[in-house]
Amino acid sequence: MRYITVIVAAAMAALSLSGCFKPEKQGTRMLIEIYSQNVEEDPITHSTADIEGYAFKIKKGTQWEVSSWEDALARCITNTAHPAEQLTEPDIVASYDIESEYQMAFELWEMHTFLVVVDKTNRIYATRNYDTPMNLPEVYTQLHLYAWRKSGSANGWTVTNPFPDEKREPIVPTEDEEVDNEGNDDTSDDTTYNTTYNTTYNTTDEGGKEKIE
Repeated sequence: MRYITVIVAAAMAALSLSGCFKPEKQGTRMLIEIYSQNVEEDPITHSTADIEGYAFKIKKGTQWEVSSWEDALARCITNTAHPAEQLTEPDIVASYDIESEYQMAFELWEMHTFLVVVDKTNRIYATRNYDTPMNLPEVYTQLHLYAWRKSGSANGWTVTNPFPDEKREPIVPTEDEEVDNEGNDDTSDDTTYNTTYNTTYNTTDEGGKEKIE
């Protein structure tokens, strides 16, 4: 009888332990909050530009790039070590909703991916390699696309401006433009900018949300 009791206790302990170890799941949902700044004097604004995002499954250790603005629009990436190798059919296309706090969402379930975000309005794009985490349903990050700046890299993103010398229109009208033809001041307070970010595409942590850099 004691032998049977020991067996039953051991079985129950094994079942209890098995419940403590959940199966690992590869992949995550990446939510990106996108900000724009057309000229240096602009406040940094929550972007409402025409933006698309797409991603490719890639092999670990390989390096890819978007070689031109035309390739960015065509959804074409090039292997930097073997330029003849190109990928032209993205495995993932991001959703985009300008009304959301995090306008863009990527469903990333592959182990290694190459991400591309294209601002069609301001003709600027950003790329990054990303290794998807285990057991992390969502990650939050920000992407700052400054049309007045030259290309550069920060926080995992490489931002490319193919037209750095192109004249840009301010997102927010200047004081002179806010005065109408009758000389009335038309400085309405429809848009509030309650957070200031620096010009190095820094990522911030908000409310304890997971962030990536």
